[in-house]
Amino acid sequence: MSDARAARARELHRKAVEADELAARQRAERDALIRRLREEDPQRWSYGALAAAIGCSRELIALVVKRGGQT
Repeated sequence: MSDARAARARELHRKAVEADELAARQRAERDALIRRLREEDPQRWSYGALAAAIGCSRELIALVVKRGGQT
């Protein structure tokens, strides 16, 4: 590329795509772990307990659990 700004924009775009892909993989792993914990011991791992342990909202836990393995 002849323009340094265009080259920089291309590099940043590539990095953003990579970051999005990594984030998607990490969310999928997080969601699977949440579902596994709930399935193994729903008494211990209530929505509130999971939210506190993970550091997120109960609403996120509910969404993950209700969504199941769907993406």
